[in-house]
Amino acid sequence: MLNTRVTKLWQMSKWFVGGGVLSILFYDNIGYVHTVRGRSMSPTLNPGPTRALLRERVWLSKLPYTPHVGDIVVFRSPKHGSKLAMKRIAAVGGETVVPSKVVKSGAAPVTIKPGYVWVEADNRDTAGRDSNEYGQLHEKMIVGKVTWLLWPWARIQDLRKTQPPQTQSLNELKRTELDTEAKAS
Repeated sequence: MLNTRVTKLWQMSKWFVGGGVLSILFYDNIGYVHTVRGRSMSPTLNPGPTRALLRERVWLSKLPYTPHVGDIVVFRSPKHGSKLAMKRIAAVGGETVVPSKVVKSGAAPVTIKPGYVWVEADNRDTAGRDSNEYGQLHEKMIVGKVTWLLWPWARIQDLRKTQPPQTQSLNELKRTELDTEAKAS
């Protein structure tokens, strides 16, 4: 009788340990459900109240991929390595970007180095920490790509198809400067 209990306990423990190992492997290599905090990615994410139960949940894919402009990514904060942040890629290596704060201040555009990206919040009014503060972000700092909005049920959608909010491109900025100069003369 004792022998059968020990055998059953041993078999159950193998299932629990095996399940735990598979869960950790899945979390580290495939992805997990990530909670969206704050309003920096509004209106794409958390457009309404952000109380704990109403925070949106997204699928964070940790599969290897090449960053592209428009991707929403989660990355390790360059200033606080243990904290994660979520922003949209505005430019990748080799591209020139007009940072949102540059448009306001009139500073020079930034050319992104290979292997780096420029990330910015969708909500420019409540934008948290992004490349305007950190500068260029190394691709190795990216934890994963946000692919699906999972919660609340009424807003389930594929986030790979979302568009970034309208921002001024480098060409639009130059046209605006030329128009301003033409009107002044």
